[in-house]
Amino acid sequence: MKTQLLSVVLITLVSLFFTNTSLAHGDPTPKHGGVVKVEHEMMFELVRDDAGTSLYLRDHGKPYPTEKLTGSVTVLASGKKVEADLQPAGENKMTANVKIEDGAKVLVKVKEDGHHSVTVRFSF
Repeated sequence: MKTQLLSVVLITLVSLFFTNTSLAHGDPTPKHGGVVKVEHEMMFELVRDDAGTSLYLRDHGKPYPTEKLTGSVTVLASGKKVEADLQPAGENKMTANVKIEDGAKVLVKVKEDGHHSVTVRFSF
C-alpha cells in the first residue's frame, strides 16, 4: 500500500514538473484563429483567410519582430505544389499571397540573418 501511494505521488510530481517545462515558452493557444506549432522554442501560428495566408510568430509568448525575416510557404494540395514568399507585414506578422485549401499540407520556412532557417509543417 505504501509503495503504491509513493508511486502515485512520484508520478504526480514528475508530471507537474514536465507540465511547467512545456508551458515555459508561452501559451500555445491560437491568438488569430489559426493553427499553432512550436519549433525551435518559437510559436508559429498559420492563419488562412480570404486575402491569403498570414504567419504570426511568438517567442516565450511575446510577439517576435518580423522585419528582418525572410520566408516562404509551400502548399501541397490536390496533387499540386504552390509556393509563395512570406513578406513582413507588421509587428510579428508575415503574409503570403497563397490560398490554403482543406486537406492541404503546408511547409513554412523562415530565416533570419545570422541564424539557420526553421521549417514548420502544418496540416489543414
